[in-house]
Amino acid sequence: MATVSRRTFLKGLAAAGAAATVGTGAGAAAFQPGAKAFAEASVEWKPATCPACHNPICGTQVKVVDGVAVEIKGDPNSPTNQGRLCPRGLSVLGGLYHPYRVKKPLKRTNPEKGLDVDPGWVEISWDEAMEITTEKLRECYENDPRALFTMTGFGNEDSFKRLIFESAFGTPNGHTTSGPLCADHFGPMVTKGTKVDRPDTERINYLVIMGRSIGDEWGLAHRNTKEYVDGVARGMKVVCVNPRKTNSAQTGEWVPIVPGTDVALCWALVNVMLHERGEIDEHFLKVRTNAPYLVQDISEDLKGTKVCFQDYERDAASGKPLVWDEAAGQAVPFDTAQGDTYALFGEYEVNGVKAKTCLQLVKDYTAEMTPEWAEGITTVPADVTRRIANELVDQALIGSTIVLDGEEFPYRPAGVLAPGRGSNSNPLNVELFKAIEVVNELLGCIDVPGGILGLEHGDMHVMDTDADGLLLPPASDNFKNQAVGQESLSFPPQSYKLECFYPHELHVMQLVWRAVLDPESYYLDYTPQVYMQLGGGNPIRSNSNPETVVQALKTIPFVFTISLWMDEMTQFADVVLPEHHPLERYALWNATWISNKSASDYVKRLRVIEARKPVVEPVFDTRQQEDLLIQYAAALGILPKMTGIANKGFQGRLMPGKPAGIGEEYQLSPKEPYTYADVCEAKLNTQFDGAGWDAVKDCAVQGYTLPDVKSSYIWHWHPENAYRIPVYFSYNGRSARMIRELCEQNNVAFPHADLDEVLRQYSAAPLFFEFEGMHPTEEFPLKVVQFKTHFQVNDSTGLSYNQWLRDTEENFDPHLRKLLIAPSAAASLGLDEGDEVVVESMYGGTTRGVVHLSEMVHPQMLGISGKWGAKGAGLIEFAHEGPHFNSLLNDDERDIGFMMGNLNNSVAVKVYKA
Repeated sequence: MATVSRRTFLKGLAAAGAAATVGTGAGAAAFQPGAKAFAEASVEWKPATCPACHNPICGTQVKVVDGVAVEIKGDPNSPTNQGRLCPRGLSVLGGLYHPYRVKKPLKRTNPEKGLDVDPGWVEISWDEAMEITTEKLRECYENDPRALFTMTGFGNEDSFKRLIFESAFGTPNGHTTSGPLCADHFGPMVTKGTKVDRPDTERINYLVIMGRSIGDEWGLAHRNTKEYVDGVARGMKVVCVNPRKTNSAQTGEWVPIVPGTDVALCWALVNVMLHERGEIDEHFLKVRTNAPYLVQDISEDLKGTKVCFQDYERDAASGKPLVWDEAAGQAVPFDTAQGDTYALFGEYEVNGVKAKTCLQLVKDYTAEMTPEWAEGITTVPADVTRRIANELVDQALIGSTIVLDGEEFPYRPAGVLAPGRGSNSNPLNVELFKAIEVVNELLGCIDVPGGILGLEHGDMHVMDTDADGLLLPPASDNFKNQAVGQESLSFPPQSYKLECFYPHELHVMQLVWRAVLDPESYYLDYTPQVYMQLGGGNPIRSNSNPETVVQALKTIPFVFTISLWMDEMTQFADVVLPEHHPLERYALWNATWISNKSASDYVKRLRVIEARKPVVEPVFDTRQQEDLLIQYAAALGILPKMTGIANKGFQGRLMPGKPAGIGEEYQLSPKEPYTYADVCEAKLNTQFDGAGWDAVKDCAVQGYTLPDVKSSYIWHWHPENAYRIPVYFSYNGRSARMIRELCEQNNVAFPHADLDEVLRQYSAAPLFFEFEGMHPTEEFPLKVVQFKTHFQVNDSTGLSYNQWLRDTEENFDPHLRKLLIAPSAAASLGLDEGDEVVVESMYGGTTRGVVHLSEMVHPQMLGISGKWGAKGAGLIEFAHEGPHFNSLLNDDERDIGFMMGNLNNSVAVKVYKA
């Protein structure tokens, strides 16, 4: 493939005033942006939305001159970003006219596949491309629909929020590359029924941020960054527990910690609060949690770890959990009274046995988890941990109230913000969330003013309760299982998600590839026959151990991709279908939650819908992904089913009083041809009373607000005692019991793992154990960490290939693609600034990079920013620069988080000169 110089590339992107040709690469085609002088040109500013992050809610305006997009700016009319736009959003044009886009349908002529193998592409017509791919889909559909595998990317909401083709086809194997990292939704789901936590920045005074940052990552132009800064200016104290000194840490106190050890510090906070301070929100615990429920303290020893899977003691007549009512002097069902008279601590005789309150179990289990104990694991000084615990209690103002819009609420202006995808991606990730949520429950700061809030509140996200009175996330939420697990398990597994062995999983994506290579060992009786890549998914870059993915792809008889870029996945495709760039395609997205970083009153009340029309005609011979899915469904005879799914639930509920899916008067008919533009218009008609695209003609982001501030808190919709949340995580124990029973009844071993090793991660009570690679060793003295940089939050829109961003990176931070090592660690390893080195993980994976010395990382940490080191042969050259983090990770069951199915995102490594 010919190369493109930076000067030639930038000339091609100028796109104004003079003709320019950008046509290098597979399926090259000349692009003539037009030669009219601006004075004579047709100039129009068109409303659009930014596609460049996982929460793409920023409204934009695109300047189009003679049909050529030449400039992007933030839309001042957008309620979400109010005219602001980050460097990613400003660089989107660098992808639209990129010379390395897929420009025409391509067919492989070389049967050999590999990252460095020339596929021998030949251009084919769309008719031929659709004929080939449709026939392969038809064969699969007729033989075994399960054998179709699809995968969508992470961060490309344009393509991720789409028509559900897989359900109509009948395959359970619709996967996403984000699965192994989505364990971070467990804590918020189990205590708030929503996907993400955020602090109440309008009122919180003391915020502990665990393993994440606010303002470093993808929401730069959203209001949350401004709100966070406003909070700091107001006097909010921030304590940032992180192996790296993030932007958030620079606005407050930085507490460096060994990567992957956060859970020890959090249980030590609980220890101080229960065993030393003793000041907790007793009322909240009695009426809002299962702290008073009675459980036998029967523990098992699994792999040297004390675990408890016990169910509650139950009332013989009603089957309800029992509590000890101190006023009555006896055990009663949990819903006998409001709860103020229930015992929080103690052991009582019920049903002929001795049982403890759930909170007593927590207190007992954390008795030895002192700050001194945690210091030996985390390196955080014991006096620092003890001080943070006491400051949290002091600042929570336990017992205080606040009146909002005439309603009285508890007021708890302190709390711990749940971690991001780095700190929670290890075998103790669920335990970390449990510990954090218990801290916040002891403070009483969950979803009340000043505390730690959930998302998607109001009449659109009404919670339910289970038979035991515990919060039950909405049945429609696809993350519900993370909180409560499956109600029952059946063997053998029907999908490569291995659902019967991972009842809380979203997608155990790293194991899918191992199962493809060895299905029998996972008790699967079929193999993938057709693999369809959608929405920018790229498991070679986004999964652990890319070599396993490479080998698995080679075994699948037919692979095709709907692609924007000639990336790694196209190297294994038999056919490549070129996809529209976001500025060329229709998009509609439900953004009922507009920020997962912070929440002012404005943000808590705001809901938005965004819908984008193409701002330019297609530059190359590309098509809209969803239109291809409609065409496939029609050819296969499954369009009625896919249409029915869309009519019933397309994009879910967006506005109060409006139905999920499409209103009856606007419903799609499978008997008449329709396009994705028609689907979006039908949804807009449903939401805006027939206004259709006119609803977004002036601004592509349309907001509406809840009627008042009080309606933005769960407490308003579900006041105290309406539901309870766990300090003892009974659903975990239930899942452990079911997994054990499934293996015993079917006389099978848990795939590639010792059952005791699996089950100990499901303890309902607190636990702690040391896993492989938790601590650096003499041979592998550093823990590697990848952290998000705002330039590289995902790659679905080609951030790694964008020359505009590349130039900005070099000017903003020339060390961005280097390996960050503390000077003391570098000296002990004989390394210096600028050394070229090899990084080798404890699992044998390697990558290369250049050393940059930094005092802003923990001495036992090796830092890699962003998603560097692309391996595809068809990409622009600079995309290959930088270390490839995922090559260092393990992809088997040795250090998996069994409950969530997540991988270990921070392994021990050694570094030596290249």
